[in-house]
Parts: sequence; C-alpha cells; structure tokens
Amino acid sequence: MSPASTRAARGPRPAAGALFAAVGVLGALSLAAHLGRTVLAFPGEALLALAALAVVLAAGIAVLRWARPVRPPGGAATAAAVAWGAVAASGCALIANDALTGVWSKAGGTVFGSRWGPALTAPVNEEVLKAAGVVLIAVALPSALRGPVDGLVLGALTGLGFQVVEDAVYAVESVVRDGATAGALSVAQSLVLRVGVTGPGSHWALSAIAGAGVGLLAAARWHPNARRSWAAGLAVAAAMALHGFFDAPVLQGTLAGPAVKTAVVFACAAAVYAVARRSYVRRIRGALAVEGELVDLPRADAVALSRRRGRRDALRRVPLPDRPAAAERQRGMLAAAEQRAAGIRVPGAEDEGGSGRSGAP
Repeated sequence: MSPASTRAARGPRPAAGALFAAVGVLGALSLAAHLGRTVLAFPGEALLALAALAVVLAAGIAVLRWARPVRPPGGAATAAAVAWGAVAASGCALIANDALTGVWSKAGGTVFGSRWGPALTAPVNEEVLKAAGVVLIAVALPSALRGPVDGLVLGALTGLGFQVVEDAVYAVESVVRDGATAGALSVAQSLVLRVGVTGPGSHWALSAIAGAGVGLLAAARWHPNARRSWAAGLAVAAAMALHGFFDAPVLQGTLAGPAVKTAVVFACAAAVYAVARRSYVRRIRGALAVEGELVDLPRADAVALSRRRGRRDALRRVPLPDRPAAAERQRGMLAAAEQRAAGIRVPGAEDEGGSGRSGAP
C-alpha cells in the first residue's frame, strides 16, 4: 500500500468509527428518554416484549447471515449493522420524525398531518438513517462491503435491528393506548401484527434494497460512473417509495391491507436479492476457477467450493487429521476469490506459493 493510500485508510476509518459511536450514543439517549418512564411503569410487559423480540432478532440474524451467498458476513460487520439499526438509527429517527411530522401538520393542517405525516416522514428520515449506517460500516470495515450483495445483507441486518426496536416501542406503548387493563394481551396483539403479519416485509426488506444501492457505490470505490450512480440512487429511492406506500393511509380497515403491502415490499426485496445473488455467484465461480488453476485443482472441484455443501463434501473426502488444514485452504481460496471477484488485486497470484494457497482444498 502506498503512503497516500495508507494515510487515506487511517483518516476515513477512524472518523467513520467515531461518528458511528457518537450517533449511537445520541440514539441510545433518545430511546431512553422516549421509553424510560413507560418501561419503569410497566416492567413486566416490557420484559415480555423484549424476550419475544430477542428470539425474533436471533432468528432473523441467522437467516440473513445464511442468505449471503458463499459464506456469511463477518461477526464485526454483523454486530455493527444490527447495533446501528437498533440504537443509532431508531433513536435518532424518534427525534427526526417528531420534527418533520410537525412540519407537515403546520403546512397541511392537523388532519393532513395525522393521516399523511407517517408516509411523508418515515421514508425520508428512517431510510436515510439506516443507509447511513451501511455507508459508515463500508468505510470503517472496507472488506465487509465490496458490492451489492454485501450491501444488501448488511442493509437487511441494519433494518432488522431497527425493526425489532420499533416493534418493542410499539408493543410497550400499546399497553398505555389500551388503557393498561391487560398489558400482556396488548403486547401480544401488537407483536402478532408487527412480527407475524407485517414483519416479513418491514424495515429489513426496505433497508436491504437501499443497502444494495450502497453496495453499488462501494464496488466502484465511491467513484461510480453515471450508470452505477443512477442505479444506486434508484435503489435508495425505491426503498423510500415502498416505505411511503407501506405507511400511506390506503388499503386500511382489515388485515388484508397490511398483508398486501407486506407482500409487495417482500417481493421487491426478493427480486433485488435474486439479481444481486446471481451476479455475485457468477463472479465468485469464475474467480474460484482461476484460484483452482493456481493449485492444480480441477475446475469443477474449485467451482463447487462456492456452495456450502460443496465445501463440506470436499472436506469429507479428506482424512480426518488433515481436515483442519484443508478447511484453512478452503478459506484462503474463498478469500482470494472474493477479492478477485471484487476487482481487488490478489497478492502473490502470479505464483502458486505466493498467496499461501498451495495444495488442493
């Protein structure tokens, strides 16, 4: 690495980390101020909501990490994404939403602000705040976000963190709205609606779409051409538009309305994932074929390493004492292939021994 690039790495990365921490503290203070009294007044209901949502969060993290092709995102990036959504973005959104909702009420009247305020406010504030976390992670941890697939998965994890905390806020506040006559029932009803009905197409899906756009910019080292810039902007705009559609006062009155909105958002996120995944897997397989040539590994065996099952099958064919070393060689090939697929020069690729990938996995 040149001195100039070293200075650049030392500058943005600590700055991104410091900003991440500062916004996180602000978000935590906002959440405490917003929920503190209600939680103290209804501790049992709050614990019930947190326990249920902890299970949802753990399951969601597992599914989203598995959804990344080839191998899951790193633990640090995963934790940072969830933490940003759960604390920084959700807490700061409470402040920003209150401010912008007041603007709509003043501009269009109380009735207009009440009906359309959420649809005009949340898409702007919340999607920008969540996407900002993905950008900070990309700057602070460059190897964690190199393209649309990484941005999509980390965006989804950020949205999941946001979604779980928002569900907790609504669940606890539902106790007060329902008159505090049956707190546990109020919490359960809120969670059934927000997790069981609208959860599959909520914040995680919206942030996945926006995150894919951030990944397009990261793949171009933040110097995208016009086509890539437009595609990234369209992804973020689509997330905002879908969020506005979700919160708009349309298709109301029955559970069918929220279910339809959820299905639309989920289908859009699934379509973006399918396109990003296909492109990513194709590049990884091509890169693995090149890596296989460097260690005299047949093309079919090298390409098979792009699948979890393929790696397990390859390890089963290795004598048990040699499996740890074989697994390490697999990880080395995958890391090199991911670098190559992202357009990053692989050190030592000119000779078989230079990158420590000697021998078949």
